Amino acid sequence: MSVRNAPISYDFHGDEPFSTPFREIKPQDIHIYLDLDTKVGKNTCGQKCTHCWFVNYEKVYDKSFAMEEGPLILQGLRSRGYHVYPRYVDSFAYDGAFMQLYGTANNREFRQETDHIPTATMEKGDAWTSGRPLLADDHERLLDLAVEHGYGTVSITYHGLIGEDLTVTDHRNYPIKGVFSGAETEEVLRRIARYNEKHRAGTPAGDPAPDAFRTNIGVTIGRHNHGRENLVRYARYFNKLGVDTVRFNNFTDHGGRHPELRLSREEIEQAYRDFKWLHENVQLDFQLGVSEDFGTFGIKAMGFPGHVGWCRAGRQLFAAIPAEESVLSETEEGRREKIGDIVGCVNTFEPHLGILVRTVSTDGEHADYEVQFDDQAIEEFTAKRLAGVYKDGCFATELSEELGLVSRVPQRRRLPLLVDAKA
Repeated sequence: MSVRNAPISYDFHGDEPFSTPFREIKPQDIHIYLDLDTKVGKNTCGQKCTHCWFVNYEKVYDKSFAMEEGPLILQGLRSRGYHVYPRYVDSFAYDGAFMQLYGTANNREFRQETDHIPTATMEKGDAWTSGRPLLADDHERLLDLAVEHGYGTVSITYHGLIGEDLTVTDHRNYPIKGVFSGAETEEVLRRIARYNEKHRAGTPAGDPAPDAFRTNIGVTIGRHNHGRENLVRYARYFNKLGVDTVRFNNFTDHGGRHPELRLSREEIEQAYRDFKWLHENVQLDFQLGVSEDFGTFGIKAMGFPGHVGWCRAGRQLFAAIPAEESVLSETEEGRREKIGDIVGCVNTFEPHLGILVRTVSTDGEHADYEVQFDDQAIEEFTAKRLAGVYKDGCFATELSEELGLVSRVPQRRRLPLLVDAKA
């Protein structure tokens, strides 16, 4: 059977050669994830996933910048030319407050083909959510807010195993705890579909139909659901649900709770071959996406541009995370204060590569914000990558093992989390 599918999408955060000195990379070519709020639970995502990086790393656990200061930080960094992505646990957190504060936002850059064409997800804002907020009675109001503030996509991480009959299996058998179930995701997708139909139906005769929400699904692949047979089931299942994008990402064992779910190098190489086979042999009614966190072992099978898989974190991609404030210097012109840390990997929050600085005028009436990179630390980190200290293009696992990040998880959060029975 001949199939014609949309191009496979990939993550894009620059393609500057690793040999380029960091000081020569322009702000316009640097992406910064601004982690404004890392609080999980009732008022944000409504979940406490046992593998969540915001739960398992003390450096970012339960942190936030002041709500009124976040937009000023964002504006200050963007004014210096950086591409800044305001990031929070859930776009619909705090009753949609973040949408109202920050307007249209995307959680990363998705591209396709050899010339890095932005995917349809990039045309409007991309609201990322666990799905839990959209199970609330006021979900239509939250979707109205998203429309009002320029969003065109809702992205949900899917946690579910698909049976031979293409239905989601009992969530109690899913190995990662605290996550939003596949069955509940189905209900959220139905609600979004009804919302789309309702607003199309309300369009006056002769007017163009309003854009409907696109729906993107992210599926975490580990030993619990890898392999060609599972991928085919997911493909046919999501064809049936009518979603627009399905992006597969590699399971990372943040917190060391599920070492048995991590794919080996050989299994990752096979996963790439399986993704390529799926794209070439199964009709997909959605765009297939593959996360850069699968790394570089076996990636040539995909036919991606050569830089894909070689994560630019620590060179062209950084995260700015809240930190304890401290005064750096004070002069007649004003006071410089450290308010955040700049880190390389945006999922493990290491290594430390700079600070986020606030400069307050002497009269206290004006504040400015800038990133102070540690150029030497960045060059040393790049040198380690070029020397093969980290062999994979996604260095998160190697770095975690080198720094012993799992052993740093506080004892009180190493035990299984107590979660709502519906989670």
